[in-house]
Formats: sequence, C-alpha cells, structure tokens
Amino acid sequence: MPWVAATEINKILEIGGHIFIETQFSFRSHKRLWNFFQFSDLGLELLFSEYMGFKYIEKGMSNPIVGRFSIYADNYLQYIPIKGLYCHSEFFGQKVKENNTFKWDTSDINDLLNNSTYPLH
Repeated sequence: MPWVAATEINKILEIGGHIFIETQFSFRSHKRLWNFFQFSDLGLELLFSEYMGFKYIEKGMSNPIVGRFSIYADNYLQYIPIKGLYCHSEFFGQKVKENNTFKWDTSDINDLLNNSTYPLH
C-alpha cells in the first residue's frame, strides 16, 4: 500500500526536507506473491503531490529495456517489439508545507489528476 507509505513519510519529514524514491517500473514478474504495484514517474509524483505538501524537483524514467513478444505469445503478437520499457522510475521532491488534512480515501481523484482523462488511443 504505497499510499500508506507516502502518508507515513509525509508525517515524519520536516518542511524543507527532501525525498528521493526509486522503484521498479517494468520488469519480469518477480517477488510473487508480493509484487502488487509498479509506478511511473508520474505515479510517484501523484503519491508525493502538492496536496500532501510536496513539490517535485525532478522525476524520470531510467534504464531502458529492450523487449519483444516471444514465440509463446498469441500469434498476432509474436516477435513484435515493445517500446517504452524502463527498469526504474524516480522522484525527487521537497516537502514545502504541512497538510495533515489530506486523506487518500476522501480525496477527489479528478482534483488529484487535474481533471485529466485516460487517453483514448
């Protein structure tokens, strides 16, 4: 439950303090049954957002991976290259204000995502 970890980090980090998070993004299935979440740099930015009192300084994706569907995939996918794979995502931010009233379970997702919508294509 990364949102719980983000909330706990927010509680102990002082205003002016910095946070650096690096996590896996795309990788083989591993640490089963305990691999529940993978985050992009934008996902990490949402976890440590301005609503919690953070500002992002830098974020990104690193360690590109070359992928291709194997012979064991469905026929229409076999050997097709997979683009945009990265091993890691990172977020570097700073706590700039206290916000003890933020709650994940009562927040409006549209506000958190600046009223963006899921891409149609």
